[in-house]
Amino acid sequence: MRRRVVVALTLVIALVAAAVPAGIYWQHKRERDAQQAAATSFARAWRTGTLKSLLYAGQDAATVATKTQAITASLTSAATDVPRSVTVTSVTKAGDVVAAHLAVSWRVAGIRDWSYTTDVPLRKAGGAWRPVWSEQVLHPKLQTGQVLRVTRDPAARGEIIGADDQILVTERPVVVVGLQPSRAKGDITGAAERIAALVGVDATSLAQRAKAAAPDGFVEAITLRQEAYQAVRDQLQPIPGAVFHEEQRALAPTATFARALLGTVGPATADVVKSSGGRVRAGDVTGISGVQRTYDAWLSGTPGLTVRAVTPSGASAAATTLLSVAPVPGKPLHLTLDRDAQEAAEAALESATKPAALVAIRASTGGVLAVANGGPNASGYNRALLGQYPPGSTFKVVSTLALLQDGVTTSTPIDCPSTITISGKTFKNAESEVLGTVPFRTDFADSCNTAFVGSSRRITAQQLSDAARDLGYGRAAQALGVQAFNGTVPTTSEPVAHAAAMIGQGTVLSSPLVVASTSAAVAAGQWNPPRLVLDGQPGAQNSSGAPSTTATATATEAATAGGTTPSASAQSTAQSTNASGAASPTPLPPDAVAALRELMRAVVTSGTASALRSEPGDPIYGKTGTAEYGSADPPRTHAWFTGWQGDIAFAVVVEDGGFGAEAAAPLAANFLARL
Repeated sequence: MRRRVVVALTLVIALVAAAVPAGIYWQHKRERDAQQAAATSFARAWRTGTLKSLLYAGQDAATVATKTQAITASLTSAATDVPRSVTVTSVTKAGDVVAAHLAVSWRVAGIRDWSYTTDVPLRKAGGAWRPVWSEQVLHPKLQTGQVLRVTRDPAARGEIIGADDQILVTERPVVVVGLQPSRAKGDITGAAERIAALVGVDATSLAQRAKAAAPDGFVEAITLRQEAYQAVRDQLQPIPGAVFHEEQRALAPTATFARALLGTVGPATADVVKSSGGRVRAGDVTGISGVQRTYDAWLSGTPGLTVRAVTPSGASAAATTLLSVAPVPGKPLHLTLDRDAQEAAEAALESATKPAALVAIRASTGGVLAVANGGPNASGYNRALLGQYPPGSTFKVVSTLALLQDGVTTSTPIDCPSTITISGKTFKNAESEVLGTVPFRTDFADSCNTAFVGSSRRITAQQLSDAARDLGYGRAAQALGVQAFNGTVPTTSEPVAHAAAMIGQGTVLSSPLVVASTSAAVAAGQWNPPRLVLDGQPGAQNSSGAPSTTATATATEAATAGGTTPSASAQSTAQSTNASGAASPTPLPPDAVAALRELMRAVVTSGTASALRSEPGDPIYGKTGTAEYGSADPPRTHAWFTGWQGDIAFAVVVEDGGFGAEAAAPLAANFLARL
């Protein structure tokens, strides 16, 4: 009996001894799980900006959230700064200290990744494990009272390089003219008015901004090239409050050189900052418009940056550098633009008294040599690429290609009456011209509207549309690399609309780029896709990886006449690429090309552009155009001239200019003479 009792007692003791370690194990596991959960909750709350939702050991949640945001506010451009990721790598215990080890990653200033490790202590309070917050949790090298401060070091901006490796845009010296309120001797309004009168800015706006600024702040008035600053330097410097900063800016050779195309560089606007996705910050010098904005990421490179732990005053003695990355220079952007051709085009348009534009293309390659805008509002709106105009009689090049392919020859007799009626709609010739029944070459050379309207019965709307496409309509901007209007041609078989389309009226629309493209195609014997940007990556790319026309900045100012401002629907057309993919050369029928060349030469030798027949150099081929628009009676007209000389094809438009032979052709002659 005694033996049985002893055995039983021994068994009980053994079972109790085994149960004690198991209980301790499960208790420790529950503690470890609770610690892991507390650490994970902190990591998630930091990552999602919800630190205020947690309970802390010894700290108020609102205070923790406020201090964290103040310390990290410089790291990103977001309204609430949070890390890209926070991961709990382990939880350890050393003596009485429990700590969660965190891997933290930031996307600093939207341009650089920064990763490091840190610890968050955990303490049991109120029966639960809770984080213990301090500055060192955010970064182990932060001292009490310090914040993280990011400074950016701008990268050298890439140059814009044109044909034959000509440097078109590079860093050039400028002077930023501004107003410092504390130096204005109590008369901010007077100082603003004197500065504004000299540099041509709005005095009221400058004064208002200066009054709202800090006393020692710098309120920018204007950025001037060195030569422009020197011209007013002696008048500006004595003005109380006028201050000057010397800088370098990416500039073209002159203030007007291809300005509407190339755009400008300057302090980032709110719109640029918003659309950059965090890449550009307020105060950055960046592309504001044109090519400079479209290809800003390519040209601007990647800024360098430094992250320091500093006292709130920024005292350098207390600063500790935590991250330092050197800037990566921007890449050069190569264009086909030719400096000599661009300057010749701009000089030719100086005499324009109404808004005008000129596009020049190297016919053999499709390289765009000049994109010029002249007349009033010359630099604000890029009508050379974006303008939408009825092409008028320049479209007869397209109509003629369709007619030639349908069997018409240069000697085919076609009647040219004063008027012709199609389905109740009467069409007439300029100045009531009557040629009678004459060879087609005469109809073309003298630009007889009624001959072409009457010939609308010979071809279908689809044939006309196909000919237009072969000459570039609907796809001229495919390989360009910047935004441009591609042109539109209706395919309706309605007789009046079809007849109007034959003479570039009705709903046919074009841009100077497209019209120049048609002449380049005839000159080369094939349509070569116009090219402007040879490399670089805009804000978006198409599926082929080539620069997409969707990524460009829209026009900043409206055209001044004739409904030439892109509408919402037309913007969509201008920004679209053809569904068939990348543009490729389109050979034209040799016989039709030979006939078109003969006809376009006759326009100059004996037709509407005969004033150019004595111009020196290679033979000039051309087509005048007078395009009606609006509802006035008699209709107002845009003036066109297109053609080529040697390997240079071109198109000129003058808004509300009247007759093409009188307003546009002389500008083209001036351009060719300067070349």
